[in-house]
Amino acid sequence: MHVRTIAVGLVALGLAGGAAALATGSATSRNQDTITACQKKYLRIVSDASKCKVGERVVTWSKQGQVGPAGPAGPAGPTGEAGAAGARGAAGPAGAAGPAGPAGPAGAVGPAGAVGPAGAMGPAGPAGARGPQGPPLESLNALEGLACTRQDGSAGAVDVSTGTGGLVALTCAGGAPPPPPPPPPPTGGLVINEIDYDQVGADSGGFVEIANRAAAAISLEGLALVLVNGGDGQEYARVALTGSLAAGAYLALDIEAQNGAPDGVALIDTASKALLDALSYEGEIAAAVIDGQTYDLVEGAALDAAVVDSNTVAGSLSRIPNGSDSNNAATDWAFTTTLTKGAANIASS
Repeated sequence: MHVRTIAVGLVALGLAGGAAALATGSATSRNQDTITACQKKYLRIVSDASKCKVGERVVTWSKQGQVGPAGPAGPAGPTGEAGAAGARGAAGPAGAAGPAGPAGPAGAVGPAGAVGPAGAMGPAGPAGARGPQGPPLESLNALEGLACTRQDGSAGAVDVSTGTGGLVALTCAGGAPPPPPPPPPPTGGLVINEIDYDQVGADSGGFVEIANRAAAAISLEGLALVLVNGGDGQEYARVALTGSLAAGAYLALDIEAQNGAPDGVALIDTASKALLDALSYEGEIAAAVIDGQTYDLVEGAALDAAVVDSNTVAGSLSRIPNGSDSNNAATDWAFTTTLTKGAANIASS
């Protein structure tokens, strides 16, 4: 019993020494990754292998054991604050167009635009109702020169010829009928008295004035003021007149006449086809076609082509003296720098 006790004590003492050495080694090597011990019969912890004695075996092991398996994932922590927005990326390609939406309500109608220039004259309308029968012919010779239509549809003029035995032959001869003669110099009545067809800058505000030189009012029913293009002799605009014009009064018609070279204006009785007055300016129009009739718009000696309405100085072509009509355009008309729309003409330059 005594011997066993001693052995046990030595073992205990060795463990105690080992514990002390462990403690010492732990204290001296806490920053090291391994533990060093000397073993012969018992282990004793040393600070390094140089402390082992002869006959003792150096033993080392890691301070930490083998890495165990990962434990289960813990619960997710709370969501952190959103980081700052990154830079904007490049625009992607445009997507396909979507279907059109329903049409919105119609907007309000805008104001009417300015009236444009008169368009070209359209084709002639259907023939009107037949007029009342005229007076009887005094003789067959009165048919001479009247307009007629030939078998091939071309225009012609009636030719009256008398043969043997008093036989009268009426022939629609070829060629256009001669234009009706100009009216004789009137002692009174309606005249074209003033025309402003060219203005400074953009053309606007043009007019043609008609004057009544008679001692009594004159009916305007059935009359028309017609503008004629000198390039082809065709009508391009007209104003149908109505009512009446008092003695000595003036009627100014707002109408934009062309700038000449040449052009013309005519006052026509649409019922009788009579040419009441006319002016051909910036050249001569000797064959104007109005309602199928051909008219000479030159009264007597033509107005000199150099006498024109100016586009650099305000003014008009006017009958000077006011209302004068000697059936001679060269002396009746002049350019004046005093516009007298609806009033008596005044000569000025």
